[in-house]
Amino acid sequence: MDILPLIKENYPFEVKSKLSEGILETTQGRKKYRVWEDEKLLSWHQEWRDKCSKTPYQLTDRMLQTKDEKKAIKLENGWLTLHDELLDPYPTKDFEQDWAQFIARMIEFGDRKKEHSLSTNKREFPQATDWKVWVSTTSLLDEKKRKILQSCIQEAMRRKHKSLELTKKSNNQRLPLMDKISSTNQAKKVFDLFVWQGTAEAPESGFISLTNFFQQWVGENGEESLLKLLNEIDEQNQFREKYGNDLLAEAWLPWELANAMELFLQCEEEEEIETHFSTFEKEWNERRQLVLALLNWLKEDRKKVAT
Repeated sequence: MDILPLIKENYPFEVKSKLSEGILETTQGRKKYRVWEDEKLLSWHQEWRDKCSKTPYQLTDRMLQTKDEKKAIKLENGWLTLHDELLDPYPTKDFEQDWAQFIARMIEFGDRKKEHSLSTNKREFPQATDWKVWVSTTSLLDEKKRKILQSCIQEAMRRKHKSLELTKKSNNQRLPLMDKISSTNQAKKVFDLFVWQGTAEAPESGFISLTNFFQQWVGENGEESLLKLLNEIDEQNQFREKYGNDLLAEAWLPWELANAMELFLQCEEEEEIETHFSTFEKEWNERRQLVLALLNWLKEDRKKVAT
């Protein structure tokens, strides 16, 4: 289906050019269009964007209204929505409070929606059997890398056990329903406003992507900045008391190794391994730093209770 005539017909601006798949340059700035096949998912994302905005201080990339004030155009097999597409990233360090306010609203909305019947993304942590066999037998690894990965796999299994034990102790049967957070680059800046660019994906139950986001944050900004961010979130919604252990349980899971092994198993040349290995080591160290920071953060709360 040709999308451009529909956009020209239904929206109060002209399309100047198509920049890439889904991205348009218009007389009112850069726009992104999305096609939705699931009406429930579209409704969830519309509500999510509305509830997580705090006009005029913090906004989301809401569905732009058509000429007749609709948020979506009905297609033969779905719906079309249009969103502002911004380029300038919002700063992170020294702006922890701004980020915390938005993340807290995401968690609060997800908490209210955790019983929603919408299908969610759930990623199961893989078994390590294939990893061990590949690491022991492949000719693509030199001995140094082989020993590092064997040691990491052993530590990963211990971390997985700790995560499972912590999850068993948690009183939370269901976790907040969250839109995926993939990068600090999802927050954009326009006229000093904080604007979050959400996804069109099924939401996830719990903190898989939020934990990865915190890992990226600590890698870019350090532990002091991360703790400031966590404390600011906690001030908004008692995050530490409600979900601190659930966040730590997720952080224990060695997803950085699972992601790396998925890439390693597809490699055919040593040069490919070299590229992925350096990324893995960086992420492994960032995740370790994150776990230690979370342990300190939770310990700090226990000290306050004790005194």
